[in-house]
Amino acid sequence: QEQRAISFEGVLVSTFIGYMANNILPARAGEVYRAHLLGRRAQISRSGAAGSIVVERAFDGVMLVGLVLLLFVLFPQTRFLGGAALATGLIFLALAAGILFYSFAVDGTHRVIDKVLGIVPQGLEESISRRVKFFLRGIRGVSTFRGCLEALVYTVLIWVLEMSAFALVVISFDVTLPPSGYLLVYTLAALGTALPSGPAYIGPLQYAFVLSLGFFAISQETALAISVAAQFALLGSVTVIGVLLLWKEQLRPRALPSPKKAQPSKEK
Repeated sequence: QEQRAISFEGVLVSTFIGYMANNILPARAGEVYRAHLLGRRAQISRSGAAGSIVVERAFDGVMLVGLVLLLFVLFPQTRFLGGAALATGLIFLALAAGILFYSFAVDGTHRVIDKVLGIVPQGLEESISRRVKFFLRGIRGVSTFRGCLEALVYTVLIWVLEMSAFALVVISFDVTLPPSGYLLVYTLAALGTALPSGPAYIGPLQYAFVLSLGFFAISQETALAISVAAQFALLGSVTVIGVLLLWKEQLRPRALPSPKKAQPSKEK
């Protein structure tokens, strides 16, 4: 069976290690290692694990689009929510639309894939087809209305907790903002880190803090200091936890294959 049970501890470990790798490696390359680790722990295809991560990012993207739309209502006079926000929103909406379309056209999608793979050399066709179908099966991991609702609730909860953490970092610098201000800071920071960038999101995160806090007349020096503190407090803590879990994961004993039972010899 491709779909197997994985413990909450296994998901948590692979998530922390993946986030740690994202903070260290450029272009969000940690997602690749996260899919590898999750697939190994759950004993499923890495392609299927990657599909489930794509669904997770699609939920994050829908949440981000919702926050950006809310900011357009709360700050109609701002102009820095233009091109970058529109491009990021379109990417995530296209991703969510593709997943939704596939859930309603599974058989048709597979027929199209089979036709496309028909032009591939026979030696590669079977391997590519198997990986693609495992990936699509991972995408269908949340295929019921209740599953989608649960995933959405968890996504909202995680984003609220992250937003609260960002707000605490800002408040620690004796900077007081209205609730909409903390929302602006967090949303621009999420926009800056949503797409592939350099290690630890250095650059986009600073720009997001300077831009959002500058709207409330906070100096660039203070905004830069807050952004660095947020990187150390939030991204740094996740990185340290991920390194410790990776070290523990390397020490975890691997399950040895069970020896085959000897077949009784037949008497002549």
